[in-house]
Amino acid sequence: MKILPLFKSHYSIGRSILTLERSGNKRSDYPISIFDLAKEADLQEIILIDNSFSGFLEAYTNSQEEKIKLIFGLRVTMCCDIEKKSDDEISKQHKIVILAKNTEGYKRLIKISTLACLKGFYYEPRIDFKSVVKEWDNNDLQLAIPFYDSFLFYNALYGRRCVPDFSFTTPVFFIEHNFLPFDSLIEKTILSYSKTEFEVIPTKTICYSTRKDFLAYLTFRCINNRSMNSKITLNEPNQEHLSSAEFCFEAWKESNEKNG
Repeated sequence: MKILPLFKSHYSIGRSILTLERSGNKRSDYPISIFDLAKEADLQEIILIDNSFSGFLEAYTNSQEEKIKLIFGLRVTMCCDIEKKSDDEISKQHKIVILAKNTEGYKRLIKISTLACLKGFYYEPRIDFKSVVKEWDNNDLQLAIPFYDSFLFYNALYGRRCVPDFSFTTPVFFIEHNFLPFDSLIEKTILSYSKTEFEVIPTKTICYSTRKDFLAYLTFRCINNRSMNSKITLNEPNQEHLSSAEFCFEAWKESNEKNG
């Protein structure tokens, strides 16, 4: 089965070193563009999942010029109630991905993002299900559950109490294999929860081009986290789950070749 590449750009600050520039500027001493990677693999569409809307305009403009279909998804924190802001609420939070299917979906996603940033902000933008439902239309939006940081991820590994509400839509679940020690546990949890009720899709989150870029990625992550912890270094990055170099385009290509 083919594995969907889920690109993340440098607009997800500290989470990717891939840019959204036009293709054609690829060189060894410069950050690589997602459009260069797409051109290399002859991709007809790009699935871009970022933590904010900051890069959407650049992504959309360049995708039009490159004649590549852009599918944009917003990765956002889901909480129980955006009115409640306390440390206890953090223990119930988890990530979701909302993908826009069309122009109307983009407009709905903008409203959801704006509400998360303005009304729901508590350390980070947050949204709750009752707010999402007000803007939801299955013709325009698709809900996806990421492999990492989802409600199943936190419930299984951290014993959290995340309880989602899927009464308004049918989500899809992403599954990844990045050689992290808990990947198999999370996969089993997802398959057990989904059974035949929800679609499960093999994916690969792509934050850099090749495994050799992992050091540059790690450096970037450390720089972006030093404001919170001055003791962070390359030898001791002190960041959870940053022990795999598989979140790259190279690994995605190899996996797809093995799967035919």
